[in-house]
Amino acid sequence: MKPVTLILAGGEGRRMNGGKPLRLLGGRTLLARTLDYAHQLDFPVALGLRSHDQISSIPELKIIEDRPDIEGPLGGVMAGLAWADSKGFNAVLTIPVDMPWLPDDLARRLIEKANGEPSYAYSAGNAHPICALWPVAKLGDAECYAAKGGRSLRGLLEILEARRVEWPVGDQDPFANLNDPLALAEAEHQLQKSR
Repeated sequence: MKPVTLILAGGEGRRMNGGKPLRLLGGRTLLARTLDYAHQLDFPVALGLRSHDQISSIPELKIIEDRPDIEGPLGGVMAGLAWADSKGFNAVLTIPVDMPWLPDDLARRLIEKANGEPSYAYSAGNAHPICALWPVAKLGDAECYAAKGGRSLRGLLEILEARRVEWPVGDQDPFANLNDPLALAEAEHQLQKSR
């Protein structure tokens, strides 16, 4: 399998009062932390944004703009799949910019379970469709889903009969995301405690 990692960072982050990728955790931006994680996976990395001007100082990597006709993260996934197809990649691994505790074995386990099909993360009774492996071969099916008005990643994974990959949850859910200032403050507290 020849995947590319796509960091989904196109959300408006309204509950965070905007600019979520540039929020600080432990003195580093969420984007910088996610880039470090993505580069450790050893796949090419791209950044999905609503538009190039969403972030004033963009790191030197491929920027893929979300499909403007599709709202939410599905617009990022669709744009990523189309770009990957044009570049000869056969899958897109999506991760969000706001999950700082992602497990080290995410890519390996999703790829192992996929066997040519989509796969996604699951923990503590919750699906995490934004952490998923999307085969480029499913682009046509995804296009049909979007053309019929589908906008949910969860709904697309159901239609594609994606494979669920479960992770245990210890003291910290590895898929906890930082959606608001309170969650960010709690993550900062956890980080300081672990030092």
